[in-house]
Amino acid sequence: MIALSLRDSGVRVVFTDRLDETSQAAEIVKSGEPVVAVKQVHSATVVSIDEGKYGPEPVEADGIYLPAGRSEIASIATADCLPLVIANRNGDAVALHVGWRGLTAGVVDAGLARLGGDGLVAVIGPHIRSCCYQFLGPERYVVARHFGDESFVGENLSLESALSGLLARQQVRDVISVGQCTFCNDAYYSYRRDGTHKRQLTLVGAGRS
Repeated sequence: MIALSLRDSGVRVVFTDRLDETSQAAEIVKSGEPVVAVKQVHSATVVSIDEGKYGPEPVEADGIYLPAGRSEIASIATADCLPLVIANRNGDAVALHVGWRGLTAGVVDAGLARLGGDGLVAVIGPHIRSCCYQFLGPERYVVARHFGDESFVGENLSLESALSGLLARQQVRDVISVGQCTFCNDAYYSYRRDGTHKRQLTLVGAGRS
């Protein structure tokens, strides 16, 4: 488990691994508060915490926006895709599920559009990194067209490089990466490595109101 508290905003972030229980991780974010999830479909849709669901039928989206002061916990599930949290100094935050499809569709732009204020900081969680993410076929040209050849290391895709360039263009200067590869590190679930349907979670609590 990796837990962070963003000093300027008070936003709290926890990245679980395969040994962590959701309830224990949620207690670290905000004790006793409900967890809200969405049905992730590799889209560019970002919904507010009010539009998410507590039950078994969440709305289709790939991001959750939490205004400052809200008590609920946003949950994003990943097994190789990149979990991204962006917060501003006011305490607003967005939690995003970023695979190559969502990245090229504009999910990060949609998340940034939800945030007001200044002092944006982004946190990049565990995902399949360029050491392991072989990326061939026509999809490579789709990503290169959006983010350039610098997003690749030989035959492998670096989601983080593509994302970092996008964040820089959007004036997000403060970027924190936990530097963990889900494929390399068997502490994490990896769909590419194991074909598993299990996921680790990114849990996010909004900052001050």
